[in-house]
Amino acid sequence: MKTAAKLSFPKLQNEYIKNILRQLVSQHSIVQVFFTGEPSPLFSQLIIHTEKNTSAQELRQSKWVAKVKTQYQINVCFIYSSKLHRQYALGAPFTAFYCRPAAVIYQNEALEEAVFSTGEWKKYKKKLNAYQNNFYHDHELQKWQIKNLMAEGASNSVFTSYARLLEYNIECLEKLYTGNTCNTLSLDERIRNLTACIPEIQKYFVQTNRNQYFLTALFEKAKQAASEGDEIYKDEMYQAVEITEQNLLRLITERFAELKKRIKKESSKKQNLPGQIDNKPKDSILDTAIESILNSVEVEQIYAFHQIIWGEKTTYYLLLIADTVGNEKVRALTHSLKSKLGDQYDFVLLSHSRYWIQKNLYLYQHFFSRTIQNQNLIWSSAPYHPDLHWEVPFEPSHADLYFYYKAAKNVAFQFFAIANNPKQNYQGLDYLFALFFLSFCRTYIFVKTYYLPNYLSAQSLWQLCSYADSNIRKHHYLLEQFPTDVFSYIDKHMILHHRLSKLDKEQVVQMNLIVEKLIFELHHLVIEGKLIYSDKDEEEE
Repeated sequence: MKTAAKLSFPKLQNEYIKNILRQLVSQHSIVQVFFTGEPSPLFSQLIIHTEKNTSAQELRQSKWVAKVKTQYQINVCFIYSSKLHRQYALGAPFTAFYCRPAAVIYQNEALEEAVFSTGEWKKYKKKLNAYQNNFYHDHELQKWQIKNLMAEGASNSVFTSYARLLEYNIECLEKLYTGNTCNTLSLDERIRNLTACIPEIQKYFVQTNRNQYFLTALFEKAKQAASEGDEIYKDEMYQAVEITEQNLLRLITERFAELKKRIKKESSKKQNLPGQIDNKPKDSILDTAIESILNSVEVEQIYAFHQIIWGEKTTYYLLLIADTVGNEKVRALTHSLKSKLGDQYDFVLLSHSRYWIQKNLYLYQHFFSRTIQNQNLIWSSAPYHPDLHWEVPFEPSHADLYFYYKAAKNVAFQFFAIANNPKQNYQGLDYLFALFFLSFCRTYIFVKTYYLPNYLSAQSLWQLCSYADSNIRKHHYLLEQFPTDVFSYIDKHMILHHRLSKLDKEQVVQMNLIVEKLIFELHHLVIEGKLIYSDKDEEEE
């Protein structure tokens, strides 16, 4: 047997790990060391075969294990002799491929009886098929139980059963990719750990924060409700959970097929990490806009969901999925883009975090499902951002429309009362005008698109009205006839100032005309469109 100091560990180029291995083989009963280099995103596998379970458990806690995984993208797996032989006998493909003779970089000649070696492919194939069949059999049993629970309307039990099924899938993926299971960790931690070697998993779990996912939080709510004798009613999330489960199952199936092929050929097959979006926009204006946005804020994805050409001006409508881009930042970005690209181009920017969108899908899914489409995606910071868990079935509704409409109508009447005052006391009228415009736009957009925008600039809100229904442009001439730039005027008066109003009759007349036309438009859309009952209808009933 070679002394530890002279060991060279062929195929392993990392000196830091070599030194650690030299120390391990001199201090512990190490039977074999296997190494298989893998291309990104897969982790290379360093499997250390110990004689006893106690040695494997002790070494697994070493600090260098995490360091090697983080800094060098090498997964270190410790496994003791009896478990290694048992896994292979059961047909575990991870063991069969990564512990094959060609992967050995060290072998202890003094522990010859414990040395592990794989057999012929034809003999092993039956074991692998049995291993796969056992997994799918147990998987189908759990799915059958869930279907029965759905039929019984046991919502809590459906979600807790789905949690167990997802955990079953996660455990299988852990075995197939790392050779170990992490049963002591929470489901959130296990999912997060797997994203390092299976980046695609990120696509199937929306995060509520850095430490938890939307679906796992839903499972916890169901578990909590069941323990308290309550019931949660989120049946519309069944399909979203099912889609995630099916995607995990597909990843398992693909990994089985991949390992089976690699075991058979006894050679590595390079896997390519999907890059960022290949179909970058050919529109040079959008290219410049993307560059400017990325230089100012941290964004996950950008969707160009609409474009309007009016005269010589082109308006681009962009949705930014980002965590910390609020209204003020959106205004600053919009102003910056206009300054950089000139008066021929305009931008309407919407910004929401992925979790905010997920949390509010029950209200706005109709809008976001049309906006967040692959054909609209023009930039992404990574290839594996999670897809949203869409609610199915979903019927769009104008929830709370009555309150939005009533608020807009009431402020219009307040405006008329002051504007038509014969004493021409217009104190506060400018703020009422701004408030009405804001209320009108948000209500109009909500009626047309089932989406209630944030408190954006007046111009962005009006442009969203044009996106919602281009017919609203018939009133644009009224805004153009305003004595000053109407949008700047409205934005200015959305913030209260404690001072006397300096309005002249001409401005008030124009304001009055705008409010009259727009409130009539809203009345026609909401009341005559029978979306809600008017106060008069309710009195007659």
